Amino acid sequence: MTQLGTYVPRFRTRLGIGLALLFSIFAMGPLLQPGYFWGAHDAKNSLYFLYEFDRSIRDGILWPRWGPDWGFGYGYPFWNIYAPLAYYVGEVVVLIGLDHVTAVKIVFALSILGSAATMYLFARRLLGTTGGLIASLLYVYMPYHLFDLYVRAALAESFAFVFIPLVFWGFFELSKRPQLRTLAGAAFAYTGLVLTSNVLLVLIGPTVVLYIILSALLQTLRERSPNGRHTDSVFIGLIRHATPGILALLLGFGLQAIFLLPALMERNYVRLDQWFGGRYTFGDDFVYFHQLFSPAWGFGASIPGPDDKVGFQLGLVPLMLFCLSFLVVSRIRDHTIHQTLRFWQAITIVAIFLMTPASAIVWRMVPFLTTVQFPWRLGVLTTFGLALLGGAIIARRAPRLPFSQAEITTPWEMRYFILLALLIIVGAYPYLTAEVRDPLPSEGPVSLAALFRYQQASDEMTGTTAWARRIPSWSPLAEQVIQGGAITTKVNYSAIPNDGRLGVHSIEMSTVHELVWVYAADDQQSITFLTAYYPGWNAYIYEDLRHPQADLRARIGRLIAKAEIHTTPDEGWIVVSVPRGEHFLELRFEDTPVRSIGKIISVFSFAMALLLLALDRLRHRSTRKSAGEAS
Repeated sequence: MTQLGTYVPRFRTRLGIGLALLFSIFAMGPLLQPGYFWGAHDAKNSLYFLYEFDRSIRDGILWPRWGPDWGFGYGYPFWNIYAPLAYYVGEVVVLIGLDHVTAVKIVFALSILGSAATMYLFARRLLGTTGGLIASLLYVYMPYHLFDLYVRAALAESFAFVFIPLVFWGFFELSKRPQLRTLAGAAFAYTGLVLTSNVLLVLIGPTVVLYIILSALLQTLRERSPNGRHTDSVFIGLIRHATPGILALLLGFGLQAIFLLPALMERNYVRLDQWFGGRYTFGDDFVYFHQLFSPAWGFGASIPGPDDKVGFQLGLVPLMLFCLSFLVVSRIRDHTIHQTLRFWQAITIVAIFLMTPASAIVWRMVPFLTTVQFPWRLGVLTTFGLALLGGAIIARRAPRLPFSQAEITTPWEMRYFILLALLIIVGAYPYLTAEVRDPLPSEGPVSLAALFRYQQASDEMTGTTAWARRIPSWSPLAEQVIQGGAITTKVNYSAIPNDGRLGVHSIEMSTVHELVWVYAADDQQSITFLTAYYPGWNAYIYEDLRHPQADLRARIGRLIAKAEIHTTPDEGWIVVSVPRGEHFLELRFEDTPVRSIGKIISVFSFAMALLLLALDRLRHRSTRKSAGEAS
C-alpha cells in the first residue's frame, strides 16, 4: 500500500504535466509554420546573437564574453553584460546539426512547454490539479506572453518565463517549511532566471525580497497573536523567518557571480548611451488605461503616447478571473497560501499601475527602474500574477487544504474545466499569429555578410566600448566580407609605414586572439588592430627562435614581456607597442581579476549547493531509517 500510495501522486503529477503540455501545443502554432518571422522586433537579433555565440563556442570558449563581429567586426563584449543561458540551449540544437533559424524556433517552443510545466507545478502546489492546469493555460496564453513570443520575438525574456514559477515556488516553500534542498532549489531557480534575462533581475529580484520580508513579518505576527507561540521579539522573529530566503538569495548570487559580478563591475566600460539612449531612452512608453482592455493587436513598434501599433491588453478572461479571485482567496485557511495569493493580488495591481502614465512620478523617484527601458515590460509580473490568481477560481474545495488533493472527480467538474480551458485558448486565438516572411537582403539568410548588412541597415549590434568617441557605421572588415572575402586578420595594415621600419605577418586568428610575426627597426613602432579595446585584452611578446627550416609557428620561443597597449583616440582600437627586432606578438582576450573572482565564487557556491542537497538526502534517509526501526 505504501508503494501504491507513493505511485498515485506521482502518476497524477505526470498526468497533470502531460495535460499542461498538451494544452500548450496550440501556442506553438506559429512556430510550426515553414519559414521565420523575420519582421518581429528582436527576431533578427535572436538569430545573430546565436550566430555569434556559436562562433565563440566552436573556438573552444565555453563561457563566451566577447562577440567578435559586433560593430562591423571591431568586436564588443556583449556576453560579458548580457545573460547567455537561452543561447546555450540554442547552441545545443546548432551543435546537433540544425540551422540557426530552426534552433531559435526550438528554443521558443521549449520556452512555451517549459513555462507551461513549471507554472503547473507551482500552481498545483497552491491550488491543486485543476487550479494548476488553469493557471498553466493562462500563463501560456496571456497576451503579454504571446506578445513576447511573436511580436517581439524576445528569446531571452520568453525563455525566462520558465524560471519565474520555479523561483517563487522555491521561496514559497522556504517560507512554509524550510529545508536544505529547498534552499538549494530556490538558489538554482533564481540563478537560472538571472542567467537568462538581465532585465528580469530588476523586476523579479525586488519582488522576491519583498515576498521574503512580508512572509517573515506575517509569520512573526501570527506567532505573537493570542493563539500563537510568543517566544521572540518582532525583530528576532523577522530575522529568523527571513533567514532561509536570504540565504537562498545569497547562494543564488554566488552561483550567478561568474556572470553577474563582471556584468555589474565592467558595464561602464561600454557605451551605455547605446543601451539606454536613442530609441531605448526611458520616456513616454506607458500603457494608457484604455490599452489595458483594448483587443487591438499589431506588429509595429512601441511609440510614446497612446497610438502604439501593438497590443498591451491584459486579456478579458484573465481580468475577470482576477477580480473573482478576491472572493475565493478570502476563504483559504492555509496561512502561507493565503498570504502568497494576497501578495500576488497586490503585486499585480501595483504592476498594472506602474505600466500606466499615472506612475510617472514613481519612475522618476526610483531611477534604477528605468533600466527596464519600457514600463510595459512589467507585463512579466502581471502575466504571472493574473495566471496564478486565475487558477484559484476553479480550485476545488477552496476552504479545505491541501489543494494538492483536489482532483477532477465528477463529470460536472470535468465539463467546467474543459469549458474554461477552451475559453482561455479561444480567447487567445486571434493573437496566435506571427509575420512569417522571407528575409530582406539586408537581413539574411544567416551568414557573416548578412550580419554586417543587418548592422548597417538597422543600427543594431553596432555597440562599442567606452574608449571609442565615434560609433562605427561601417568598416573595411565588413566591406571585405561583403565582397566575398573572409576576415583572416584584424591588423590594420593601412597604418603600417611603407618605409620598411615595420613588418607584420599574421599567422593565426580566432574570435579571442591573433598571433602575428613582427619585425621592428626601432623601439618606436606599434601595431594597430581593428579591435575595440576592452579590459581583458592583453598583448604578449615571444622570442623568435629563427630556425631557418621551421615554419613560423615552430619558431615561437619563450615569453619575453607583456606589451603595452593604448588606443586610437576616436575609434578606441587597440594599439600595441613592439620592441626592436624580430618577435612574435599575441593579442589575447582573457579574464580580468573581476571575472576570475566571479568564476571562483560560482564554483564554490555550486559546491555548497551540492553539499546542501547531499546533507538533505542524508537527513531524509536517516529519518526514514529511524521511522522504520520505530515501527
